Amino acid sequence: MTEDILIVGAGHNALVCAFYLAQRGLKVRMIESRSAVGGAAVTEEFHPGFRNSTASYTVSLLNPKIIRDMGLYRHGLKVVLRKIDNFLPTESGDYLLSG
Repeated sequence: MTEDILIVGAGHNALVCAFYLAQRGLKVRMIESRSAVGGAAVTEEFHPGFRNSTASYTVSLLNPKIIRDMGLYRHGLKVVLRKIDNFLPTESGDYLLSG
């Protein structure tokens, strides 16, 4: 395949960029060094038994037009409002909680 555009990195912003370029008819290739695409939007285990998107707090910044254009709800986007603002577990088993 001959591509028109090569995007290095497959973070959430690069994925949106690739989507719009492809919508314009360009052939896009992305390369990513990590085993999962999405950058800071990837859900990861940050403490044993606790999984979260490291950038989930920024979902409110996601432009509604991008959500519509990409059909993100149709593809599984689910926004869950948190009852607390921050939770920080410690190695001792204690935790800090705010909100």
